[in-house]
Amino acid sequence: MQPEKGKDMSQGRLIVAIDFGTTEFRALVTETTDSGDLELIGWAQEKAEGFQDGDFIDLAAGAQCLRRCIQKLESETEIYVSGFTYNITGSHLRSVRATAQVPITSGPRPIRESDLDEAKNRARSMAIPFDQKILTVTPVEYSVDRVRGITAPTGRVGSQLEIQAHLITGSRSVLNNIENTIETAKFKPLGEEVDVLAASRSLLKQDELDQGVMLIDIGGSATSWAVFRRGAILTNGQIPFGGNDLTTDLAHGLRISQDEADQVKQNMGVVLRSMVEEVSLGLLFEEERPEATPGLVAAILEPRLEEILTVVKEDFGDLGALVGLGAGVVLTGGGSRCRGTAKLCEEIFDLPVQKRYSCPRLLGTEDLPEGQWATVAGLSLWTAGDLVDSEEALDSRSGGGLLGKIRGMFRSKEGAGELAARG
Repeated sequence: MQPEKGKDMSQGRLIVAIDFGTTEFRALVTETTDSGDLELIGWAQEKAEGFQDGDFIDLAAGAQCLRRCIQKLESETEIYVSGFTYNITGSHLRSVRATAQVPITSGPRPIRESDLDEAKNRARSMAIPFDQKILTVTPVEYSVDRVRGITAPTGRVGSQLEIQAHLITGSRSVLNNIENTIETAKFKPLGEEVDVLAASRSLLKQDELDQGVMLIDIGGSATSWAVFRRGAILTNGQIPFGGNDLTTDLAHGLRISQDEADQVKQNMGVVLRSMVEEVSLGLLFEEERPEATPGLVAAILEPRLEEILTVVKEDFGDLGALVGLGAGVVLTGGGSRCRGTAKLCEEIFDLPVQKRYSCPRLLGTEDLPEGQWATVAGLSLWTAGDLVDSEEALDSRSGGGLLGKIRGMFRSKEGAGELAARG
C-alpha cells in the first residue's frame, strides 16, 4: 500500500509501532484520523531472531532482524522511519497491588484531579525490588473517608483519599537491553507498553471492561492473560506455554517435521474430539507415520490446549472473581485459531467465550495478511492516546506527550533530503 500523493508525512499524525512477538515481529505505519481512529498506511513482518521470552538474547541478530523489518516497512510505505513504539512481554513482568493514602488538605473539601494525581504518584513510590521498574499504574478503585468501591471520586467531599492500584513492573536489565538493541539497529525507542494491555486496547469494548472480562492471548511460546473489572485491570500474568507446544505435540505424534506439523495445525487444526469422528489413540503407537486425520489431530491437541487453559485459570486463582466476569472471556493469538478452542475454553472456565483478532478502530485491516495484528494495532492506539482529538497538541512543534516525541520521525521520500543521517 502506498500513501496518498500529497499526503503530509511530517505533521506528527503518523505512528510506527512494532509488536515483538515470540515468533514474528509485526510493524504498522498508521495515521490518526479526526475521529480518533487509525488508518492503515503500511505493514511489515519478519521472523523473530535473537529474541526469546521478551528479551533480545542475541543483540546483533536482534538488531539485524529489526532493520530488515523496518526496511520492508519503508519500502512498503515510502516513508523513512527513525523510531517506533514497541511492546513489553516476557516472564520478567510482575503484577503488583499497591495502596496509597492522600490527606485532603483544608478538608473536608471536594476532591480534585490533582489529588488523584498525587494518589497515583504515591502508589508509584511503593518499594519494589531494585532490579524492577514500574511500567504502569492503573487505579482499580478509590476510597474516600473509608467508603470503598468508588471509581470516580472527583468532586466527592472528603478528608482522606485512598487508592488501590494495579502495578506492572519489568526487569530493568531486560528493558535496558531492548532499548540498546533498538539503538544498535539505528532507531529511536519512543516508548513501550505491556503487550496484553496493548491487545486489550485493540480488542475489548468499554462495556466489556466495565462488566468484567478476561483476555487470553495464546502466542507462539507463551500465553498472556489479563482480567478487567469496572473499567480497569484487576490483574494479569503469563505462562510459558503457547501455540508452539501444540505444533510440537503434532510433530511428535505424527512423526513429521515442525514445519509440516504447523501446516497440519493451520489446515485441519481441531482441539475437541467431540467435534470429529473419534479414532483410536493406538494409531499413534502402531503406525510408523500415522495419517493426519481430524480425529487424530484432535486427540493430540485437546490435552495440550486443555492444559494451557487450565494453567491460566490456576494462575489467576480467584474463582470468585471469575464468576463475576459478566462479559466472559475473549480469546486471541495464533494459538487460539484451531476449531473448538472457544468451546473448550467455555468448558474450562464455565463462562461465555468468543474469539477476536482484528481491531475495529483500525481502518484498512482487510489489507493485512492473516496473523496476530491486534497487539501492534493496540500499540498504535496507545501511542495516539487522548491527543488525537487535540489539534493544538498535534500541530505544536514543541509537541506534547508521545505524539510530540514522534514528530519528525517520518518523512516521505520526496523530502528525504531533510532527514538527519541515521548512520
